[in-house]
Amino acid sequence: MQVYNPDGTLVGTIQDVELPIGGGEISLQVLSKFNNLEKIAWNMVGAAGDIVILKERIELKQPEQAAAPAYTTTAAPQPATAYIPAKPGKGRKEKYPCPTCGKDLTWIEQYQRWYCYSCGKYA
Repeated sequence: MQVYNPDGTLVGTIQDVELPIGGGEISLQVLSKFNNLEKIAWNMVGAAGDIVILKERIELKQPEQAAAPAYTTTAAPQPATAYIPAKPGKGRKEKYPCPTCGKDLTWIEQYQRWYCYSCGKYA
């Protein structure tokens, strides 16, 4: 269920409801649009139906931006992209490395695609 401020701006999506045993305040755990977990007290809820609307606007904690370095560095060399043919040649047992992990790919005839059993996905 989505949670909105009174002005209609999205706060986030409810992940869980806290019901303290033996007393205490009920609250909502909301995954904010900035991917932070926010705790919102139940007394802040103005209306609940298909969505939740809060009584008062809450400010979300924005993720901190990493500062850009003042100097540039040489990037690490990237692995070369391997050539993988659309299908193997007739009667030949070619071996091609997976572009992700480097292990041998297997030709799956039924799907006409190369598959990496190590990564569990098609190349």
